Amino acid sequence: MIIDSIANGGTCFFSYNNTRKANKGSNQSSDAFLNSLQLLQKYNYPTEEHVIVTKDGYKLRSFRIPRNGPPVLLVHGIGDSSDCWLVLGPKHSLAFLLADAGFDVWLFNARGNRYSKENPRRINQKQYWDFSYEEIGILDLPATIDHILNITRRSKLTYIGFSQGTTVFFVMCSMLAEYNSLIDHAILLAPVAWIKYTKFPLIDFFSRNLKNLTLYAKNNKVYEVFPFNHQLNKFHATVCQVNSPFRLLCELEYYIDFGLKKITNLLADRLPVIASHIPAGSSAKTFFHFIQGHANKRFQRYDYGIEKNKKRYTSLSPPEYSVSLISVPMTLVVSEVDWFSDIDDVGILIRKLKTVDKFININESVQFTHLEFVYGSRVNTVINKPVINILENLRNK
Repeated sequence: MIIDSIANGGTCFFSYNNTRKANKGSNQSSDAFLNSLQLLQKYNYPTEEHVIVTKDGYKLRSFRIPRNGPPVLLVHGIGDSSDCWLVLGPKHSLAFLLADAGFDVWLFNARGNRYSKENPRRINQKQYWDFSYEEIGILDLPATIDHILNITRRSKLTYIGFSQGTTVFFVMCSMLAEYNSLIDHAILLAPVAWIKYTKFPLIDFFSRNLKNLTLYAKNNKVYEVFPFNHQLNKFHATVCQVNSPFRLLCELEYYIDFGLKKITNLLADRLPVIASHIPAGSSAKTFFHFIQGHANKRFQRYDYGIEKNKKRYTSLSPPEYSVSLISVPMTLVVSEVDWFSDIDDVGILIRKLKTVDKFININESVQFTHLEFVYGSRVNTVINKPVINILENLRNK
C-alpha cells in the first residue's frame, strides 16, 4: 500500500493504492467491523481520505473513489456516516456501483459522527456539540463542495442525499444562494423538510415533552446522542445474524425505529454488517431541531426561545427556510410507506420548490421503508439503477 500526504489550503488528503487483489469470495461477516476506508480497500477500489476543515474549525473526513468521470457527492442521513453507501458491498452499495460506472465518488461525513469528531480549536464538549443540521448545511457542506471542486478542477458536481442528507441540502441552497450554481443536479432520496405528518410513533410524545427533554439534556450534560459504540454494535451484529436465537430483538428494533415490517427487506447476509455500523453519532441539538419542526409544523431555523430568538433572528420566532429560492434541478424519490419522509410532508415541499425535474413515487404496494433507500434488498432495482440512469443522462448531455 502506497500512502501520500498532500497539504492543500487548510485541507489534506491521503491516497491509498492497493497492491494486492481483494478476496471478493471471502466471508463477508468480516466486513462487520471495517470502517469506510477498510471496506474500500478490501474490495480493491482506489481510495483517498480527505480531511477538510470548516470555517468554524471542525475537521471532516471524507472518502473518495477517484475516477475520471464527473464528481458525485453522497451525503448520509442522521446519526449515520459514509459507511451507509458501502456496507452492502460492491454488488449493492451505490458508492461502488457509481465508481464502476466511471463517476468520481465522494463520501461525506458530517461533524460529530465517527469520522468527524475533531476540532483543532480545543473547545469544550458543550461548545463542540452546539450544532444542529443547520451548521452541517451552511458550514460542512459548503466546505466539502469547495474542496471537491478545487481538487477536481470542475465547476459543478452532482449531489445525492438521503434523509438528513436532503435536509442539509435544502438548508444550504436556501441560505447560501451561490451554492445553487455549483450543483448540476440533486437526487434527493426520502427528502425531509416539513415533518408535520411523520408517522414515527414516538414523535408526538417527544414534541409534547420537548422542553423537559432539552432541560434534561442541559442539566445532565447530554450533548452527543447515539454515538458509535463498538461493543453495542458488536451486540447488534450478533443478534442480527440469520441463525441467531435472539433474532427477534433485531426485528423488533428495526420495526419500532423505522417501521420495517419484514427484516428480509434488508439484505439478510449483510444485516450484521449494517447493524455494526449504525448509529455513528450526532448531536442532541440536531434531534431537538427535527422535533421542533414537528411541534411547530414548520421547516424553520432552530428555536432558542423568545429572548434568544430576538437576538439571533431579530424576531420572536425562527425564520423558515426559504426553499422556494433553490434553483438546482432536482429529482425527488419518495415512498408512500416511509415514516420519516411522509408523502404529505413531501407534498408541502414540492409545492414550494420550483425546479423539480422528476418526482419518483414508490407505491404503497411495494412496502419500501426508510432504511431501504440505502440498505434494502431491493435497492438495486428501486433506487440504484434509476439513480445511475439519471447520472448517465446528465453525463451524456
